[in-house]
Amino acid sequence: MAPRRSATETGARERARRAAAESVAREQRLLQPGEEFFLAAGEAEQVLEVAERHIAEIRTKAAQDVIQSKEAQARVATVMKGEPVAVSEIAQRLELSATEVRARLKGTPARASADATDDSAAGDNSAAHEAAEAAPREAANV
Repeated sequence: MAPRRSATETGARERARRAAAESVAREQRLLQPGEEFFLAAGEAEQVLEVAERHIAEIRTKAAQDVIQSKEAQARVATVMKGEPVAVSEIAQRLELSATEVRARLKGTPARASADATDDSAAGDNSAAHEAAEAAPREAANV
């Protein structure tokens, strides 16, 4: 005698429920690692964003330090030029080319002597202003 249809249906329904329960359990087991993955990916993005901000801050600070160093170099060249010394001798002492010395001398206000008059000092201030404006452009090229 063949089993009744309702018993067959009940067995099939039970197997379908077990399969669905296994599928739901598997989905739950996969859900947590998936969440952890996306959280870790978000953290990685945040770490990179913070690092990029720090890199930008470091580059800005380095550019400012370079500007200050170049200004210091220019002041030294200007002081040396204030003595009765040829540009070629200054270049030799500083281990630079004469062109590099001239460039540094152009980058800062040059004083003919320590006894500069008030009129020439006013001119020096405008040259200093021009040098200050040129310094960020030089730093951007670093």
